Amino acid sequence: MALDDREAIVATVEETYALMGRALAADVAPEVVERSVRPEIIEEIRAARVDSYVSDEEMLGLLREAYFDLVENILRIHEELLGEQGERYDPDLETAGLTGNGRAVKVRGFRRAIEWLRKAPGVRWMRKAFEWGNIILGSLGGVPVVGVVSDPVRELKEAIEAQGDDDQTT
Repeated sequence: MALDDREAIVATVEETYALMGRALAADVAPEVVERSVRPEIIEEIRAARVDSYVSDEEMLGLLREAYFDLVENILRIHEELLGEQGERYDPDLETAGLTGNGRAVKVRGFRRAIEWLRKAPGVRWMRKAFEWGNIILGSLGGVPVVGVVSDPVRELKEAIEAQGDDDQTT
């Protein structure tokens, strides 16, 4: 597995995290932006004209607190996969379908949804990007060490989706 594969995976996790912040009308922590693989995309997500997906004030506050609690998780995923020892995860990433064509499909689906969200901001494309982000986060769940760190991100993303879906339908 090449460094390019790991960078694409990390970028998707970081961009999913930024999208979670956008859904909560919360900013992305500066340290995440500074270390991100594609900071220009993080900035575009931050600037997207999308109404808060979550509107219940009590849940919004709780979800925002949980969101900021995950900054270290995002930074650790970045370090684990792109640090000096990142290649040690290659066999597990391959087993999880996060290399080659499997990775390409997942990352391309996510990036396409992000492109549409940037062109036509709205709940539909936010949901699509979340769905694709969940596919990658789900696959990462099977990777030792990284899976334990990424699972709370996936779970919070799912909580944001669940609350957002409730708020959008009431």
